[in-house]
Amino acid sequence: MNKKKIFNFDTEFLKINNDISKVSEELNLNKEQSRQNRDTLKSLEKELIKLGLTREMMPSSTLSNQEINVYSEDYFTRLSTGIEKEILKEINSSTNLLPPISKLDYVMALLIGFIGSLVDILMVKIPKEINYLGKYLQEGSSFTGWLRSLGIDEDGSMNEFLAKLEKVCKVSYDVSTTDKLGDYGREVSGFYPKTHRLMSLGHDPFFGFIFGLIDIFNGSITVIDSKGIIHNIPLDKFQETPIENKIFAPLLWLGHLCSDVCTKMGLPIPGWGFTQVLQFGSLGENDRTLAELTKWMYLEGYDLRHFLSMGIVPGTIELLTKIYFRCTLSKEELASPIYAKNIKELQNHIRLEKLLFIAHSVATSGNVIKIILHQGNPLSFNMAELLGLIKQSVRIGQMSSRDKTGEIIVRNRERINSEWGKI
Repeated sequence: MNKKKIFNFDTEFLKINNDISKVSEELNLNKEQSRQNRDTLKSLEKELIKLGLTREMMPSSTLSNQEINVYSEDYFTRLSTGIEKEILKEINSSTNLLPPISKLDYVMALLIGFIGSLVDILMVKIPKEINYLGKYLQEGSSFTGWLRSLGIDEDGSMNEFLAKLEKVCKVSYDVSTTDKLGDYGREVSGFYPKTHRLMSLGHDPFFGFIFGLIDIFNGSITVIDSKGIIHNIPLDKFQETPIENKIFAPLLWLGHLCSDVCTKMGLPIPGWGFTQVLQFGSLGENDRTLAELTKWMYLEGYDLRHFLSMGIVPGTIELLTKIYFRCTLSKEELASPIYAKNIKELQNHIRLEKLLFIAHSVATSGNVIKIILHQGNPLSFNMAELLGLIKQSVRIGQMSSRDKTGEIIVRNRERINSEWGKI
């Protein structure tokens, strides 16, 4: 079955071919007449030479031996096919469906990313003051320090509300020492009061909603110990959990988390407990594995409160970028058709995502500089900003792989309208 063409030039090309064939026949006749005249001139030259006439004669003009190209029907068929391919290539092209951003946009995105880096270096800093490697005294974050002061009185004790919440919201996964795990305790390594919230998955602010509810219903505790081994340990004390505790398990989980936020060790960053399975690597002077390094970071104050401090950087970038975007957003034309407004809205969204991606990339690069300035201290690593860059990278990938059929149709329609308007 022949493929249907967008434009059919066959009839026009056939007519042109016939006209050129006629012209070609006339040219062939003229060529033959010229050849005969040339032969006659040559014979006359030879007779003059025989008669002894020696005068300089202009060399006879030589005709090119190249035959005149007669454009055949096959030639025009190939030409038509070539034009068809070029048209299809233009129609299906999507090179201009990711609208470019202006030089001003680039400058502002770079500037906003630089501001985010300054906030990271000057405000977020590290969780608390530390004498890193015993020779580098590094200042902690004043904002994280302020967050650590919330919920406790001058003596360091929790306020009355949080203390009551801790008593009411008793959960099975709040075991803090191995001796409370019975005979199973000998199999769990590295589990003690300062690390129990890191290793107990029920204390995770995000994934804890799953593991915490499972532990409350089963009267157990789910732990990833310092060797990367996952344990689910039933506890005799909680095997006969009252039915009301199971009904209100989500509230118990949330209440217990709130009571732990303001404690000295605090809660781990969401998902941080799973780093204990990373039993590889040899980092720093002490040749720590990744699991050992992340545990050390938690013990040095790299917890949920400092995660909120780190979140100031991506928050600042998002706020400043969206303010600039709103201030430079072009006004909508009231008379524009709905499809044009939708396309314009999509292009504005793509522009915003590009601005955010550039700004987050700059801020993440700034965090690398911050780590270098802190002599490679891993506590200066901004986890929240890295998540911001990952989020934007995913969105850029989604935009590039989106279905562009509708946009291509609108773009081609506008191109046709503009070309016909020139005629």
